[in-house]
Amino acid sequence: MNNFLAKTLASINAIIAVIILAFSTFSAGAAASAQGGSGMFLVGALFGAIGGIVLASLICGTIAFLTLIERHLSVIAAAAKSKSV
Repeated sequence: MNNFLAKTLASINAIIAVIILAFSTFSAGAAASAQGGSGMFLVGALFGAIGGIVLASLICGTIAFLTLIERHLSVIAAAAKSKSV
């Protein structure tokens, strides 16, 4: 069951990153537009996209790194089982 959950999380990791990026871009653009007029939407969206990339890298990069470790450990465990038999 743990293997299934790890593979599922690895599969939806990219979708989570896109959602984080889209939300931060739109929300920062809307906030800048509300404060500075319609011309400020692009500036806010740009800063929001940069912040979203950083946030998605931290969150989804950590998830990707942990799933990579899990894959390596399962390969090591399978090799250890096959040598001991």
